[in-house]
Order: sequence, then C-alpha cells, then structure tokens
Amino acid sequence: MKKVQQKNAISRVIFYYLLGVVTGLLGIVSIMRLVWHSKFYPNVIVANVNVGGLHRTEAKNLIEQEIEKTKIPLTYNGYSWSLPASALPLNIEETLNQAYRVGRRLDLRDYGLIFIAQKQTFPLVMGEGETESYSKIYEEIAQVVEISVVSAELVLNKGKIVLNNGSDGLIIDAAKLQQELEARIVDLNQNEVVVPTKMVSAQLREEERLEIIEIAAKLIPKSLTLTLDDERVKLTGEELVALLSTTPGDTATDRERLLEYIEGVAESLNREATDAKFGYQEGRVTEFAPSKDGIKISVEATSNEFQEGMKQLIEGEEQNINIEIQAERTSPQVTMDKINELGIKERIGRGESYYAHSIPNRVYNVGLAAERINTALVPPGEEVSFNKLVGEVSAATGYRSAYIISQGRTVLGDGGGLCQVSTTLFRAAMNAGLPILERWGHSYRVSYYEQNSKPGIDATVIAPSKDFRFKNDTPGHILIQTINDPKELHLIIEIYGTSDGRVATVTEPKVWGITPPLPTIYQDDPSLPTGTMKQVDWATGGARTSFEYKVMRNGETLQDQTFSTVYRPWAAVFLRGTGSTPTL
Repeated sequence: MKKVQQKNAISRVIFYYLLGVVTGLLGIVSIMRLVWHSKFYPNVIVANVNVGGLHRTEAKNLIEQEIEKTKIPLTYNGYSWSLPASALPLNIEETLNQAYRVGRRLDLRDYGLIFIAQKQTFPLVMGEGETESYSKIYEEIAQVVEISVVSAELVLNKGKIVLNNGSDGLIIDAAKLQQELEARIVDLNQNEVVVPTKMVSAQLREEERLEIIEIAAKLIPKSLTLTLDDERVKLTGEELVALLSTTPGDTATDRERLLEYIEGVAESLNREATDAKFGYQEGRVTEFAPSKDGIKISVEATSNEFQEGMKQLIEGEEQNINIEIQAERTSPQVTMDKINELGIKERIGRGESYYAHSIPNRVYNVGLAAERINTALVPPGEEVSFNKLVGEVSAATGYRSAYIISQGRTVLGDGGGLCQVSTTLFRAAMNAGLPILERWGHSYRVSYYEQNSKPGIDATVIAPSKDFRFKNDTPGHILIQTINDPKELHLIIEIYGTSDGRVATVTEPKVWGITPPLPTIYQDDPSLPTGTMKQVDWATGGARTSFEYKVMRNGETLQDQTFSTVYRPWAAVFLRGTGSTPTL
C-alpha cells in the first residue's frame, strides 16, 4: 500500500514537471511569436542575405539590392560576358513565403534550430519564362559560339535525284546552361560559368543517303491529293520529295516543313459559317447566296493523315492517294430551306472547267455569259435552253470578238468563249442527274475542255442551229449559280434544288481512233506585208470518244445515255503575206 502511494506521488511529480516544461515552452513560443510578429525569425537566410529580424518589405528590398549587384561571368574560348542575376526570372515572393513560415508552422524543430542559433537557408525560387534581357544576352553569345548547321538537301537535276550532304553544327546546350545559371543564381553565387555546347549532326551516313534517294525515286512519279468537300489540293511527286526529312536518323516526312505547309492550306480554306440569302420578286431571283458551314482545319490531325499517306505511297504500289483534310465544322444559323418555299434547299449538282491560255476577249466573254445565266430559276418540269438563257450573242449585247469554230475554220467572231460556259453547265447538269435533251460535241479537240478533264465531256453551242438543253424533272425549282474566277481562269457552275435521292454516274471516257493532225496549210494573204507570217489555226489530232451517263433512284433507272463525239483532225493554218511592204 505504501509502495503504491509512493509510485503515485512520483507520477504526480513527473506530470507536474512535464506540464511545467510544456507550459514554459508554450510561453516561450508565445513570447517569441509576440517579439517576432510580422518579422522573420533570427538566422533565416535567403540566398546569402540574412533577413532575420526584418519585416517582409525590408527583406524584399534588401534581397532585390543584392540581386542587382550580382553578376555572373560567362566565358567561352577567350570570350566573356556578364549576366546580371536580374536577367533570370526569379520568384522573390514565393521565396519569402517559404522563409517566413519558419517559426509559424507546427514544427518544434524550427524552435530547436532557433534556440541553438542554427541558420536556416532558403535558395531563391526560380520563376517561369524567359526575360527579354536574358534572350538578348543569349543571342549575343550564340552569335560567337554557334556554328550553323547546313542540312542535307534533295534536288532534282535534269531528272536525276541528287542529295547534297549537310555539315555538322555547334550550338549552345541551352538546358545545361540553364542548370548552371540556376545553380548560381539561387544563392547569388558569382562563380564563372563556362558556356556549355553540343554538336548537332547533319551529315548523313552512306546508307542513310541511299535510303533517302530510294524513297525520293519512289515518290517522283506519284502524287497525293488533299480533299475537303469540292476543294482539291494536289501535290506532285517533286513537291512530296521537298517534304522529306534529310535529318540523320530520320527518313520520314519533315514534320516542321509539313506543319508549315498544312498551315498554309488551312489559311486558304478556313472560313466562318455564312447564312443563306435569297431574294425573290416578280418571278425573278434578285439575290442568292447558299449557306455554308464554318470550317476550321485541324493542322495536327491533317498532318498525321498526310504522313500516313506518304508512308503508303513509299511502301505501296498506289500512284495517287487522296487524304481527307480534317476539319471542325460549325453550322450557319440560317439555311436555304428556311428562307424560300420554292424547293431551293441544297446543292444537287456541280460542274467546273478551266480556260488557261485564253485570249483577253475570250476571258471577258466567259465572264459575261456566266453572268447572264447566273441565278436562272427553272420551275419543275420545264426545260433549260442555254441559248435562251444567254440571249442574243453579238457586239450589240456586249460580247467581244474571240476565236470560234465556223465553217471548218477557227475564226474570230462575236461571243467566242460561250462554249466554255455551256460545257461547264453540261457537266453540272449531269452531276445533278438531270435529263440531257440536246448536246453537241465540238468539231475538233479543244484544249480548254481537256484541262483537268478527259476528252469528250464538252458541249458546243451555235445559235440557232446547235443548243444545249436539259430538263428539270425534280420535285422543286432549280437555281443555277455561276462562280467565275478570271484570275485563276476557273469556272464553276452549281445547281441548287431539292434532292430526291437520285445518284448520277459518268464513266471514264473511252478514246480511240486517234489520227495525226492534217498537214500545215499556208495561205497567201495580200492584206499582209510580204515576208510576214500569221498563224490563224492550230493543229490537233482527230479521235473518237464516248462515255456513259446513268442516273439511278431507289433501284430505278432514270437516265441511261451514251454521249459520243467524233473529233476531226485539224491543220495548223498560216497566212503568208504577199502584199507590198509599207514604206516610211
């Protein structure tokens, strides 16, 4: 019993002793917090600056003064530079936050270190990004230190692939330099930094050179086409070769060059969504613009698809690969079906043609005829006559003199170029699946109609004997829209209406019976001075062509036509001057 009482007494003594110690410590802590309220505790060091006993603002000012005085010497092969510590991004506020927590967090070790006057050092916290002054000094150093890399270059020389090897370069090891500088900046150390460098290899090994040349040789005869709706961007083999990487260890597409190319494509194709416009008054369309989706090309996704296409061309037998451009679409607020009751809801047909090498008057006439048929509105069940749409063709109605085919000759006549428009409308009507009632082929092959097209898909008009006619057999009105680009010499005709599910197919034209051009004809012309020669007709070979035009709807055949053309061989004709030479 006595022993138990003694134990209890000892326990009480120990308890009260410990309680006194804890109370004393808490009292000391409270006094310390009171004394060092809003100040840094003693022996707190930021970088090499003792901020103990200072208020936050005082500490910040003192640290900034030390930073301003600190300059780090950089050297390289006898060259030297001085980098101010302030040129690097420093987060002084976060550094002070960390130092200020000493003595204010629930960690007795802080107070133990304070009691024994142990220094607590905090390095400067690095910020993010890069300052303008650092970039400037870096560029100065780079101009002295770096040796430019010369990349290997693929060139075509007279049809032969030549790969000029590159030369190695020397660059600053930016990551290592950053580490070296940060190691000094954090405690304002001013020890010298030797600028670190690294070699950049650009010279290809022999096996790499041979591999790249082999890949280029495979690509030269091939092509790749980027597609988005009606847009086509075709790259030739030479253009594909220009996108190959010539970096050692990498025989794929040069990603940086490819991204730059696709960004250019995106710049030309990106657009905002546009609302439809339709004005109709007294049976005539006064305003028309179809609604269009907004398009934003995904450069990364398209580049990935492009690289896959390149891989297929290199490894496979395909001569051309179509790559769909990846894009995000936004819908317009007002679509065509919301603004008219005539059935003009959507595009049902499209035709295009090119007319490069046309003389100025022909270019003018194409534009005028396209304008005359633009916004033509055709009720359901009615026929379309091209000659009626354009009206009288003469100088009196605004047409200019350009080359036409008349009586077996190519001669100047009013309205030369109308066949460009009738041919394009013929293609649009077939694309829409409409019945073709009258179509005539040209007497001889004309180069305009074979630009980006096969021979035989043309339609000539000579009022009143030859017309191009088709019928609107859809359930609603149809509207013809022309889009002419006289700079690119490109004509598009679109037909809008209501789709009833019909699908039109046009087969690849067959070409046979090719004959050479007729012998050149020289005709004396007394109106030209003796010794002069003027070409008035151009030679072309003869041929026969045909293609099938078929339209189906829900298993029913709506149209099944064969369009055949016999092109006669044509002679070049020169007028030979026999007249007197004018005297001055």
